[in-house]
Amino acid sequence: MRAKALSYFRARGVNSMPDKDVVVFDIETRKDFEEVGGRAHVDKLGVSVVGAYSYLRSQYLTFEAHELGSFVSLLENAELVVGFNLRDFDLPVLQPHVSIALDALPVLDLMDGIVGAVGFRVGLDSLAQATLGTGKSADGLQAVRWWREGNIEAIKTYCLQDVRVTKELYEYGRAHGRVYFFSRQDGQKLAASVSWRGQAPTSVHAVLREAFLQRRRVRLVYANGEVPLRGSAPNVDATTRECEIHRMDNDIIEGYCYLRGAVRQFRIGRILRADVLEACYQLHDDVQGTLL
Repeated sequence: MRAKALSYFRARGVNSMPDKDVVVFDIETRKDFEEVGGRAHVDKLGVSVVGAYSYLRSQYLTFEAHELGSFVSLLENAELVVGFNLRDFDLPVLQPHVSIALDALPVLDLMDGIVGAVGFRVGLDSLAQATLGTGKSADGLQAVRWWREGNIEAIKTYCLQDVRVTKELYEYGRAHGRVYFFSRQDGQKLAASVSWRGQAPTSVHAVLREAFLQRRRVRLVYANGEVPLRGSAPNVDATTRECEIHRMDNDIIEGYCYLRGAVRQFRIGRILRADVLEACYQLHDDVQGTLL
């Protein structure tokens, strides 16, 4: 797959693959929700075009369906993947078409920051218009119509505009600690405080340690078996769960698992990703937390 990716990038004037990258991306689909039976079937929408921006290359890129292997290689070389509504849309749309566990990627979903700041979802166009003075050039339904017409170039242009808007919104939020949107009620311009400064995620162990010290829940992507060496078996069976950490050492955490409703032990080597959540907890007096 890496050789295929290198060939793709050489064709676009890039002669080597980087060590690490920060990638912003967006997906356009072949079908709309009505065609697949509603939002519960987002995984059936299909992929027409993926647009991306690579900070390491300072370059915008597009990938058609037959080039998704090259896009996966781009993701695998990223220390952070940035997008808007990635968890609820782009990642589940893409997952059936790739051979890696996308929920294990180091993702910054800008939508998460907005919901955390104002308590509800805000559209990308509203954020871009209020914050940047520019917006989307079309919408996803138009992109589907272009797909039916075979107008791939129009899809690519539109998709890259969404990538550009997402990238600039991300950069504005990192620089100023806030972005803006227009109220649906009265059209007033409102501010949302965001914290998008960190580009590179810390190690899983460091994230767990931070959560344990602060007594905050964590969201784990946990492999349901031994994790193979990188590249030897890209399909890793994993589950996502929220946990409290009651005890921790270099190899194992122990605590309450909300998925199982019981205290469980987790091997740190099988934790593919860990995120600290806002929810806090307190340890019972008879539980002695240890940190090695």
